[in-house]
Amino acid sequence: MAKNNPFSHIRLVYRRSSTLVKCVVLMAIVLSTVALIALRISIQSARKDQADLQLQAAQLQQENRNLAKQIAELGTVESVKRIATLELGLVDPDTQFFTPSN
Repeated sequence: MAKNNPFSHIRLVYRRSSTLVKCVVLMAIVLSTVALIALRISIQSARKDQADLQLQAAQLQQENRNLAKQIAELGTVESVKRIATLELGLVDPDTQFFTPSN
C-alpha cells in the first residue's frame, strides 16, 4: 500500500514555534479583524448614503415633473391669472370685494 502513495517518502516534523512567530501571527489576526470591521462600517455608511441619494433623486424627479407641468401650463389664461394674483399681487378689475361689517 505504501508503494501506491506518492507522498509516502515525505515526513512531517512538527516543532514548537517561537514566541515571536506567535506574536506576529496574533498581530496579523488582530489587524485583519480590525480591517474587516472598518470595511463593514464603511460599507454600511456607503449604503446609507446611497439610500439618501436615491431619496433625493426621487424628490428631484417629482419636482422636475411639477416644473414641467407648470411650464406646459404657462400659456393658459388660468396660469396668467394665477401668477398675476399670487406672485404679483394684481387683481382682475372686474373683481368685487366684500368686507363683512360688525
